[in-house]
Amino acid sequence: MKFTWSCLVFFCGFSLLAPLHAQNDEAQEIAELKVQIMQLAERLSQLEQSRLNDQVLIDSSENEQALVAETPPPMIPAQSDKVRLAGDLRYRHESIWDDFYTDRHRHRIRARMSVTADVAEDTIAVFGLSTGPRTNDSGNQTFDEGFSYKPIGVDLAYFNWGVTEDLNIFGGKMPSPFFRPTSYHLIYDSDIRPEGVAAKYQSGSFFSNASAFWVEERSDSSDSMLYGLQAGYRDDLNNGMGLTAGISYYETSNMKGRKPIFTPDNGQGNQLDINGNYLYGFSEFNVFSELRFQVGGKPATFFADYVRNSEAEAFDDGYATGFTYGSTSNPGNWSLAYIYQDSGANAIIGAFADSDFAGGTSDGRAHTFRAGYAFYNGWNFGVRYVTGERGEAAGKNRDYDRLMADVLFRY
Repeated sequence: MKFTWSCLVFFCGFSLLAPLHAQNDEAQEIAELKVQIMQLAERLSQLEQSRLNDQVLIDSSENEQALVAETPPPMIPAQSDKVRLAGDLRYRHESIWDDFYTDRHRHRIRARMSVTADVAEDTIAVFGLSTGPRTNDSGNQTFDEGFSYKPIGVDLAYFNWGVTEDLNIFGGKMPSPFFRPTSYHLIYDSDIRPEGVAAKYQSGSFFSNASAFWVEERSDSSDSMLYGLQAGYRDDLNNGMGLTAGISYYETSNMKGRKPIFTPDNGQGNQLDINGNYLYGFSEFNVFSELRFQVGGKPATFFADYVRNSEAEAFDDGYATGFTYGSTSNPGNWSLAYIYQDSGANAIIGAFADSDFAGGTSDGRAHTFRAGYAFYNGWNFGVRYVTGERGEAAGKNRDYDRLMADVLFRY
């Protein structure tokens, strides 16, 4: 009986304790679940915040892309609109026959490049380089001296200011501003680049040009200046003809009794006194005319050009006359020309004379024949033959002939 009560007491105690133990386990599990739920809620909150941040970045990026798409890029000035390049390359074969020298045959090259910039609405600036030794009338470089490097010099450096529609002012080292009939060079070689200031004026059929150029700047005496003034008339006539005619006056100061310019030991055709100085000064009066017309559907010109130096007492005048036919300005076209020139020793300044005529001196007379053709692949071919005499005033009169064949590329 005693055993039965003990068992009963144990059974009842166990029955009472078991639910209590179960309740304690359930409470602990609930507490752990609450902790896990709180951790999950915090994690979900972090994920949501991260998603919102990413969306903000995406929206911001899309807005920036949309802004870029809607806003045009900043306008960068097109340099090609304001700055232009130009140049040419000429390869020449040349043969010279002079009775006083051995026959000469040589190949020469000339390369030029220039930059033209619109610095203002009415002003341009030009800078150009050219091959050539220290010379004033040619950029040619002869193939010799064991493949040596060839020098390059400043060919152009000037501004052109359009003061009005009719008037332009130039300053610097520039092409000659003066009109030359058919671009022929009786007085100045076409490669001469005078230095100083000039003005060009044109109104209707009337035109005029003026200059003040520094020929020689001297620290111990007066400078030699070239003052030029030109006036002309240009108009179209009946039957497709056109006429240009005018007069020029060139005064080069402080020349008589001074050493020759550029080549102090050589007058380049001009007569010198016993001290090797210029025998005469230079006050040149020039008249010119050019008649343009059509022959067989091609352009043709006839021209005449005359110059006289009023300060010289002998060999004081010169002239050139001739005609041209055709033009090589467009591919597939050809041209022909004939010119006769007779230049007295003191008619012009020898240092400025055509470098191909009479050996680059003022004292000569010659016939010149020219022909050219423009090919379709961007290059021109030209040939020129000069035949005549030189050296009369120097007492060394002799035959002089020169042949030049050129291949020219422009770009």
